[in-house]
Amino acid sequence: MKKMIVGALLLIVAAIAALFLYTYRWNILHPNKSHSLTLDGYERTFIYHIPKHIHKNPKLVIVYHGSGLKSFMMQIFTGHEFDLLADKTQDAIIVYPQGYMHNWNDCRKVAPYPAKKMNIDDVSFTKSIISYFKEQYNIDTTQVYAIGYSNGGQMAFRLAATIPDLFAGYATIGSTLTVPENNLCSGSIQQPISIILINGQQDGIVPYNGGEITLNGESFGMAESAPFTAEYWRAVAGASPLSTQHYGHTAVQTNYYNKATHKKVSFVNIKDGGHNIPNRNFRLYIPKLGYMNKDVDAPVVIWDFFFKDALSLPQPENSNAWQKK
Repeated sequence: MKKMIVGALLLIVAAIAALFLYTYRWNILHPNKSHSLTLDGYERTFIYHIPKHIHKNPKLVIVYHGSGLKSFMMQIFTGHEFDLLADKTQDAIIVYPQGYMHNWNDCRKVAPYPAKKMNIDDVSFTKSIISYFKEQYNIDTTQVYAIGYSNGGQMAFRLAATIPDLFAGYATIGSTLTVPENNLCSGSIQQPISIILINGQQDGIVPYNGGEITLNGESFGMAESAPFTAEYWRAVAGASPLSTQHYGHTAVQTNYYNKATHKKVSFVNIKDGGHNIPNRNFRLYIPKLGYMNKDVDAPVVIWDFFFKDALSLPQPENSNAWQKK
């Protein structure tokens, strides 16, 4: 009996160790750099990955985590694929900022977390991040990009509404626009932007068809549907239909383009997708977030959207995003 208990304990320890190595394997071999600054009396922090042989005047990609997460968790949830893609090209720095008490002060009026209640200035925090990398690494300030997941996607919408000229492109995952009566940024004059939106039809937190967003029993107000959100940005950009791209039988990407302004908009509609970031390197099932689609590799799709010409975005029908790479 004693041997059985010891054996069971050893199996549990081995399983925990394996899970730890699976989750943190990248950071063990590739430690992040970090920086902190003080803004309005609050210490704000971010971690970042920089390729070993970074080119001169690199691009800057800022990745905003979801509600309740930490910056390093966003790095893990994306499977470190943005880091890997940066290493491949050697011309981009990937930054993971930390939201105040794990959240971002986005455009929603209704949100139960401290960043909203205390009106934390995350727009100025973003400006400070860009300034830091301009001073330290001489980034190309015309090549700054924002990626956001969930609450981080809502933060990307706020940046698009308030400082659109600072970004060359945006990407959101599991996020939709809030309805006008719940929108603090509704008075902003929206400029055309390039943006890709990724949404799952089975999202149990941000309703694909619109409605109230709730998390842990708390309300974040009413939100528009994912198709409405995509159409809103398409209309703002004045973009016309360009192409569609199918990923297996589970997802379709619709691309739009404005030839006069070179603004592009893309909507990735995942039939079986939950509230997660589909990728090939982090596939742990998290019940609250739902099923993770196996055909779409979100980081690769976003990277291609940012850095490929719009006319080269279409790919052969029924292809698999990461099998092609």
